[in-house]
Amino acid sequence: MVTAVYPAPLETSRQVQFAVVVRPILWQMRCKFVQTQMRLLQGSGLMTRTARPILKGTGSAIATAGVLALAATAVPAHAQEQVSEELGNTIVVTAQKREQNVLEVPVAVTAIGDNVLEAAQVNEFEDLTSVSPSLTITAGGSQAGHSIALRGVGTVAFSTAVESSVLVVVDDVALLQAGQAFSSISDPQRVEILRGPQGTLFGKNASAGVVNIVTRDPTDYFTGYGQVSVTDDEQYRAEAALSGPINDAGGFRVSGYWSDYDGYLDNLTTGSTLGGENTWGVRGKLQQEYGAVTFTLTADYGEATDSLLPDTYLRVDRANGANADYDLTGITPGKDNNVVRNNVDRFGDSDQLIASFKADIDLGFATLSSITSYQDWRYDSINDQDGTADAVIRHDTTYNAEQFAQEIRLTSPTDGFFDYIVGLYYSDGTTDRSFIRTSPIPPLKQNWDSAADTTSYAAFAQLGFDISDTTMLTVGGRVNHEKIGVFFQDNRPATPIQYSGSDSETAVTGKIALQQFFDNGLMAFASIATGYKGQAYDVSSGFDQRRADNPIASEDSINYEIGLSGRALGGDAQFQLVGFWTDYDNFQAQGVNAQLLAPQFELTNVGKLRTRGIEFETYYSPTDTLTLFGSAAYVDAQIREFPDAQCYFGQTAAEGCVFDPTINQPVQDLAGEQLGNSPDFKFNMGFDYSQPISQSISLFTRGNYTWQSAVNFSLSQNPRTTQVSYGIANLAVGIEGPEDSWALSVFVNNLFDKAYASRIIDDTNPRNDPFVLTQQLPRNYERYFGARLRFGF
Repeated sequence: MVTAVYPAPLETSRQVQFAVVVRPILWQMRCKFVQTQMRLLQGSGLMTRTARPILKGTGSAIATAGVLALAATAVPAHAQEQVSEELGNTIVVTAQKREQNVLEVPVAVTAIGDNVLEAAQVNEFEDLTSVSPSLTITAGGSQAGHSIALRGVGTVAFSTAVESSVLVVVDDVALLQAGQAFSSISDPQRVEILRGPQGTLFGKNASAGVVNIVTRDPTDYFTGYGQVSVTDDEQYRAEAALSGPINDAGGFRVSGYWSDYDGYLDNLTTGSTLGGENTWGVRGKLQQEYGAVTFTLTADYGEATDSLLPDTYLRVDRANGANADYDLTGITPGKDNNVVRNNVDRFGDSDQLIASFKADIDLGFATLSSITSYQDWRYDSINDQDGTADAVIRHDTTYNAEQFAQEIRLTSPTDGFFDYIVGLYYSDGTTDRSFIRTSPIPPLKQNWDSAADTTSYAAFAQLGFDISDTTMLTVGGRVNHEKIGVFFQDNRPATPIQYSGSDSETAVTGKIALQQFFDNGLMAFASIATGYKGQAYDVSSGFDQRRADNPIASEDSINYEIGLSGRALGGDAQFQLVGFWTDYDNFQAQGVNAQLLAPQFELTNVGKLRTRGIEFETYYSPTDTLTLFGSAAYVDAQIREFPDAQCYFGQTAAEGCVFDPTINQPVQDLAGEQLGNSPDFKFNMGFDYSQPISQSISLFTRGNYTWQSAVNFSLSQNPRTTQVSYGIANLAVGIEGPEDSWALSVFVNNLFDKAYASRIIDDTNPRNDPFVLTQQLPRNYERYFGARLRFGF
């Protein structure tokens, strides 16, 4: 029998997990609580898997250094040792939809605790790239236009009906649209990033991975905090949380945030400041036990008004009178250019509601879980697309994404040689979009409404077998049936023209993993998993019945991984090393449809991809007051097949662009080229240090540094859209009271004032030859300072 320590009852598991990952506030009280619970468990006989052979050694193996870094950075080192002794070196995670020993997670998963998020100054979803080197985000200028990628693979498409390759989950609720994720990360317990296909447990839109955000649960004692911050560029932010019991068997937690920020880019035409956001949100959780049943009700609502990130001029060639019609008065194109001349301020307004009800029923032989959720996201935007002071092109867009989902899982305990998770899943989602493009140029005008529907039915199972005392085998599979539908109405004619279509598809994904535990405290694993991203409609301008009758085919992937993890330096250092190789077929992207009499660029299955590389994560806590953490990734994300790809403007035959008389288009073959915005190498490293300076005050400092190699933002390999390598450092210094009762700090973001762009676009066309390049500058493209005050009890 493979032996491991497992907290079996749901409530006890939740409390043990909470004790491992919480901040050190009221630490002594929590240690006594954990000790009491462990004695109760041992006395009850519930802990039947008492010790793996490996746990009897000097250090236990781990499946991810990131999860242990969570515990390391969340509590003092001496406290970690105490919990490790009490729990038999067990750390509880939920990355695989069950509360389980991290030794039983044979996947590449990073769990980032709240102290790491604070050290890296992660406040927004897009900031997660500073703590996860395999995660990249391509800016789209608006909340709905951003794309998420893991290991170089993501989805960049104009269509509203195309799934993301990376699924975002918030408190067990899978978001329908990737754009919903781009908001404040408030009251997090941890963020888990699962890399590689996760289709077995998470479904069809997790072909590249999952970002799982877990917020804090209610507590059985009163606790809370409040925090305010201000920056030198006039951002004002506040957040707070309150948690406690409502009776002997239930608790609540209420948290909220508010932020007011005008921005950092100036519109010389209107006199406005752009790039800012005014946002607020509130989340509530209620948890109640009734005998063997635990109910959890969660509601999360937020609103945001943002002045969308405009494109600034990076380069405008003016030699020999070129581009003379561009008004550059007051504008100096370049990487530091933060001014624009737009006749209309870009604007976005969103509101989102996510509600879920979870019931966990302890049946004795297993736990039956039911998760019912509803989400509603609305987003309106105005975009001055031409980027000039003239009224040439304006976009007005409205999104509304709604989804109802129901999941039922039966999860066995893990006190025998065999364990399982089996479940059923249902979701029904709709994304409506209205789009109006106004322009004095008739061919550019657009006015249409659309609706894209998706209904999924799935059954899944994951089984674990103990082959021997030190060897585990995990197998899993999922059958998914999806129905999709589309409605499109072109409102430009006097009598609107309507198009509609529907289709369905059944797909099977699977996984097999083998784990080997060694007496020296190491764990090795090897796995094979398949992924699937469903078929989709190309819902965008130019939609017609041909597109309605011919959805884009589904995208498939297969992933191979090997990993090694464990402890070093007497157990003070922990690490994970993972190698991966993933092949994608029928990759969905914008390409040339060569089958048309008049070929055009649209969403299509362009070919094959391959992404492979090595990922390393570690943390080291040499003393009670110092924790170091870091991670690195080498990712080779390469196109294997992509014929008839779009040429970039000015590309010559010598550079690979040839005219194909069959389709009457200049095209290139991108086989062997790299994916867009995928750095070959990226790393981050950080620290958290505190030192008492009196009996009641400690001095602390924390920070991180992230560096990445050069990237090309253009899939067409345009050499003008390359961002050179760069590194960003963040630092905070402050003082704090005992048991986190209060803290006052000052911080700096982009310490060395390193300018960089989150996207570069070649706007060159026959009307403005030779070259016009624009860029999107992120908030921290230049250095800014701030101060933060926090209090807690």
